[in-house]
Amino acid sequence: MGIQAQRYHPALKALHWLIALLVCFVLPLGLLQKVVKDEAYGAINYWHVNLGFALFLLMLIRLAVRLRTGAPASPPGAPRWTSRLASLVWCLLYLALIGEPVLGYFTTNAQGYPLDWFDVLPLWSPMGKSPVADTLLAIHLYVAFVILALVVLHVVGALYHRLVRRDEVLARMT
Repeated sequence: MGIQAQRYHPALKALHWLIALLVCFVLPLGLLQKVVKDEAYGAINYWHVNLGFALFLLMLIRLAVRLRTGAPASPPGAPRWTSRLASLVWCLLYLALIGEPVLGYFTTNAQGYPLDWFDVLPLWSPMGKSPVADTLLAIHLYVAFVILALVVLHVVGALYHRLVRRDEVLARMT
């Protein structure tokens, strides 16, 4: 693990906010696919799949930067439970935000559609059309709701530190 600092590395800050923005687009687009008509589905699916893969790549970069640069120590006087809960949510968010695009990739492949990232970079398809597509899609949807719950916990935690504890936790990422 990297060194302890007062604030997150600037690259981690940039990746955090870029990934947060992408999640704010990718999650609703995925849910919107369930309710739109056929003529809108293609465009929504295109952006959901391609931005989802971009999210995956950015999460891998973010994980590498985080392992290299570390994280700031908890603020003095912070209850131990807040640090432990933050670590748990952090781990689960990283797992979910890396695993969810992988599930989406396999789902798309199992539905019989190879991924041609932004119509520029064709990616290897590990499987063709498969009967597991519906199962993968169900798991993909379930993980989306897990991500939503984790994001809510993350935001509530940041607000708790800002409004209740009035410490510098939020300032470390801004």
